Amino acid sequence: MKSAPGAGSARTPRRRWRIGGLERRRIARLDPAADHTEITRSSLQTLHGDRRLVLAMFTVAFMKQVAVPTMARILWRRGTGDIVQNTALRNDDTIVFFGRFLDFGPDSPEGIAWIERMNEIHAHFPIRNDDALYTLSTLALDPANIAATLGARPFSPTEIEAHWRFWRAVAERQRLHDIPATREDMRSWALDYERREFAPSAAGRAVSDALAEDFTARVLPARLRPFGREVLSAISPANLRETHGLPRPRPAVRLAVRTASRAYLDGVVLRPVPLDRSLARTFGTSRTDTGDPAVLGYRHHGR
Repeated sequence: MKSAPGAGSARTPRRRWRIGGLERRRIARLDPAADHTEITRSSLQTLHGDRRLVLAMFTVAFMKQVAVPTMARILWRRGTGDIVQNTALRNDDTIVFFGRFLDFGPDSPEGIAWIERMNEIHAHFPIRNDDALYTLSTLALDPANIAATLGARPFSPTEIEAHWRFWRAVAERQRLHDIPATREDMRSWALDYERREFAPSAAGRAVSDALAEDFTARVLPARLRPFGREVLSAISPANLRETHGLPRPRPAVRLAVRTASRAYLDGVVLRPVPLDRSLARTFGTSRTDTGDPAVLGYRHHGR
């Protein structure tokens, strides 16, 4: 069987590269309904799978989830949760799951095995269907929404529709119910969920602080780390800033983040990108590179 990008092997193949603009033109010829896995894999990994960018997007999405007190308590577990005990490892393991979904697709035997492992982990906790749906919304909507907030347009309409179809297929494999039928329906549902569920909490603040510290340490150079929370605030929606008490970013910080983000995101058309880039390889280790879903994530009698 042919290995997916990022799958473990005894020999690392030589990387292949393509100018981003050429890859975007190839994507434009695909069908977002029939080819949503290929489009989303290329869009989110090949074109935009840079480690720093992924960590920034992931951190905001995770902070949105713990803006919901019930979700925050599940993750915090009175300070014993792995998200506060070993934040980097917990984040990386989750991103490896997403990378494997992208590598294989939600309808392949391998992709189904990774989704089932995630279902097994979640079964240990009282996660409501709406909470899981909200996580889906952050994956499907946030990349394009955050980029638009920064004034960038890195995703074509084809990519945006494919993102939605891909993550909706994942949600179906997770056996979620009442999944909105369209991307616009999902957007409206998520906004209503935030109005109903976002609220400050000690657990949410503790987890968001841990996430901010991990982001700052791993993404920003030393001289910029004092501005880490402001940088996150500059890419966060107002309701998230208010819920977690993030500082209002100074105009200079906001301008710097916006300028750098636009240059990077819109500049992808001019840069060579690695065709075999995989989030599973970028955020994985020798422990996770076995390709076995069972080695990742929470265990009832383990970590």
